[in-house]
Amino acid sequence: MIRLALALALLGACAPLPDARPERGLYVDLRKAVVLQEQEEWVVDRLEVDDALEGVMTSICSSTTETREDLRAWIAGRIAARGGEDAPDASRRMYEAAGELNGDIEEVRTLERVRMLLDAADGAATECPYWLEEDAQYAGRESDEARFVILAESLGGGSLRVSDGAVGFGGGGGGRVLLGYGFARRLTLAVGGEVGAAGTLPKNDEGRRTFEAVAASAVPLLLRVSDVSRHFDVEVAYQTLWPAGERVHGLRAAVAYGLSTPRVAGFMPYAMLWVGYDLFPAQNGEPAVHGIFLGTRVGVNWDP
Repeated sequence: MIRLALALALLGACAPLPDARPERGLYVDLRKAVVLQEQEEWVVDRLEVDDALEGVMTSICSSTTETREDLRAWIAGRIAARGGEDAPDASRRMYEAAGELNGDIEEVRTLERVRMLLDAADGAATECPYWLEEDAQYAGRESDEARFVILAESLGGGSLRVSDGAVGFGGGGGGRVLLGYGFARRLTLAVGGEVGAAGTLPKNDEGRRTFEAVAASAVPLLLRVSDVSRHFDVEVAYQTLWPAGERVHGLRAAVAYGLSTPRVAGFMPYAMLWVGYDLFPAQNGEPAVHGIFLGTRVGVNWDP
């Protein structure tokens, strides 16, 4: 419940999106390009826009003039909702009035940059290649919304395990593939399979518990909340360990936070910081094992 509450809280904190799907998809594509430029430090508007322009032209060439005009009007409305004037330099005027940066000014500044990128790309739309036709239903390429996607990940990290009063430290890793579907504007649900190695604390010949790596498999169910380039995952998984001819079953719950880069040829790379808890109840004559782990997941989101 706590993890679900975190996901819902993040969903509420996400930046607003246009209601119509074509404008929404185009906006996510443009805003992601701007946000990534801002993370590298945005300095001169013209130079930063020129640098981002090439990466968004497929989206611009595939959208209609009406979609771009509707998005431009929506951006103007969002700037006004944040207290900005109907002027190209609304964020500068807000800054001069406030004397310092604040959340509203930073959001208006980002919206202005999205609009600048839209204007520059719109001006270059006359040079779009003939094989990229306008599509009134084109919904961008960065969002999972109403799409099936494949998530392929490598994962690894360290863990602390407790069993029968003994504590062990270790690590593990593996890989997994999940099939997901974007069932809402920001939400993707995915399920798949995972294989790798994990740690257990079996007794040795002297009766002491020592850390031992064993083969592991899992069936994870993942809910992803996406806010342009930021992603927050909540997952549960049914796990199986395979020590010495036996099978040990357990459950895992985890959360993750990370960032993605723009999609290229259908592939969107991303990296996540991952933390969670797993439990293997007492079974096969062995006591319960509790684990806490921290690690990373690096993967790609493929839109086939």
